[in-house]
Formats: sequence, structure tokens, C-alpha cells
Amino acid sequence: MSDKAGFSLVELMIIVAITAILASVAVPAYINYVNRTKQGEAIVALMTAKMDQEVFWADAYRYAATITCLQSFGNTCGANAYMHPDAAGYKIFIQSADSNNFTVMAEKKIYAYAGTDRITLSGTSQNPSVLNPGAIGYSLFKWLFD
Repeated sequence: MSDKAGFSLVELMIIVAITAILASVAVPAYINYVNRTKQGEAIVALMTAKMDQEVFWADAYRYAATITCLQSFGNTCGANAYMHPDAAGYKIFIQSADSNNFTVMAEKKIYAYAGTDRITLSGTSQNPSVLNPGAIGYSLFKWLFD
């Protein structure tokens, strides 16, 4: 045996294996955290649309049928879908509206292997509803093996 300091190949392989195991847990957890944050930004945009709908109703005694009629979404009454700059890439649109109630939806396709993430908020509800909760879940195994 020599008295040379250093690591053997086996020791380095063990360190690499431990690092890979930790990364396989940490990376999907971080990506899911980022996706939940982006989903939260879309919910904020839906809440903004809800407040704008109430302002629109106070002026016109009906709810706006297109999202771009609302103040925070362009105020032009043009297209029905809007990519709000604060909605993290979610498309915001009014699903239904009449003189009594409305439903606003945000949707975004995040992963090819998962469904489209859809969040709705109606005028009568206080909390948004996530229609497809698994759409924002990142799967390392799905990414590796599909």
C-alpha cells in the first residue's frame, strides 16, 4: 500500500450514485414547485378578471362575454382569449357569461404526456376550481422512458 492521498474509483462511484439519487428526488420536486407557482399566477389573473367583471356589471348590468372587454385584459372587446402578461403563459378566457353569472377559465398545456391544466372561477364561487390537478405534475420516469 502506498501513502498517496486521494479517492478510489469505487468511492467516487458511490458519491456519484448518491448524488444521482438525491437529484432524482430534488429535480421533480423543484419543477412541481415552479409549476404550482405558475398556476398560482394564473389564479391571480382569474381573480383580476372576476373583479373586472364586477366593475363591468356595475356599468352595463351584465357580465362581459369576451375577456378583452375587461379593463385589465385590453379593454377593446376584440378576441375571446387573452394571454395576460402576469398569468405565466396561461390563456385566460370567459367560458360563459350572462346577466346573472359568469365563468372565467385559464388553461395551459404544460407537458405533452399530461392533460391540459384548466382552472375555472365563477362569479358565485370564492375559490377557483382546478379541473385537472395532475396536469402540472412532473414525472422523471415519464420523461426518461417515454
